[in-house]
Amino acid sequence: MAFSRGYNLLKMVDEFGEPLTLKKKTTAGTYDPTTGTVTGSATTDYSFTGYFYNYDQGIIADFDQIRRSNRKCVIPALGLAVEPDDEDQVIGSGDTVNIVSVVTIFSNGTKVCFLCDVRE
Repeated sequence: MAFSRGYNLLKMVDEFGEPLTLKKKTTAGTYDPTTGTVTGSATTDYSFTGYFYNYDQGIIADFDQIRRSNRKCVIPALGLAVEPDDEDQVIGSGDTVNIVSVVTIFSNGTKVCFLCDVRE
């Protein structure tokens, strides 16, 4: 019997997950072109149990895009009040990482989890 990708990812969270925090940007703020800074931005923290793992990207054609510490983070969708996106951060495991892309995993039309590429 084969199981779905979402099921396997959630099993990894169940067995090896750890408490993490999703720091979600809730207000973008205002950019000041004279100073080059953003003011008035705000974030909200959401606690969840997630799972980090390393992965190999294989051969990358554009060597300018190579970064250290490429990892994936599995974020369960059930019970999480928001969806992560590429402006958010994940805090835990002794560091803070930036989400660079998000793939939503569905099972029978229901969101099961989010598979995020993260970098330091």
